[in-house]
Amino acid sequence: PSRRRLPEAVRQQALALVAEHYADFGPTLAAEKLLERHHLGLSRESLRRLMIGAGLWQPRARQVKHRRWRQRRACVGELVQVDTSIHDWFEGRGPQVVLISLIDDATGRVFRRFYPTDSTVTNMTHLRDYLARYGRPLALYGDGASHFLTTRQPTVDEQLAAQPPLTQIGRALRELDIAWIPAHSPQAKGRIERSFQTAQDRLVKELRLAGISDLATANGFLEEYDQRVTNQRFAIA
Repeated sequence: PSRRRLPEAVRQQALALVAEHYADFGPTLAAEKLLERHHLGLSRESLRRLMIGAGLWQPRARQVKHRRWRQRRACVGELVQVDTSIHDWFEGRGPQVVLISLIDDATGRVFRRFYPTDSTVTNMTHLRDYLARYGRPLALYGDGASHFLTTRQPTVDEQLAAQPPLTQIGRALRELDIAWIPAHSPQAKGRIERSFQTAQDRLVKELRLAGISDLATANGFLEEYDQRVTNQRFAIA
């Protein structure tokens, strides 16, 4: 056996903890939690091999990238992506909530909160709080949700002013001189879509481990978690 092989007691302890507490965790997150909560330091790859051998993890085939990624904007504030994720964030332990997120395209810095609904009021509230903390971006990039784009016909005043019909959020953005750029597919705003994919895995499990099942506590946790983990680890200069 290799001299670098993990002691059998450590291997068994790690597998027992994963089976008891982190059975649906991936190796990366499980390794982080073993170190953070149990002071048991294993590399992600070592734990991955242990979990595969014990039947706790199924290896996944590497997906072939079939499209070229759009380059990030050069400077913070040039473009901010906005979207909402509807998901069972509390896994049935509490009320249904949605996660509204704003991500700076240049840095990947996230600003997100849970809300009872995805509506004009909640999106404007979230944008107001973002502006108060980080200032005014040059442009917002999002999908064609009815909060942002409307299919109604322009009014007479709008026609006389040669302006397209606007939603409440559209009028607010115009007054703030923030451009609105509509995305024509989910793949076009891949940065925020991938962040939701990660959140629906990691964040759901973090909320479960913390025993959180209400909106106010979840937002308090998310504020601290994003400052300590998300923006520290994944945002770039």
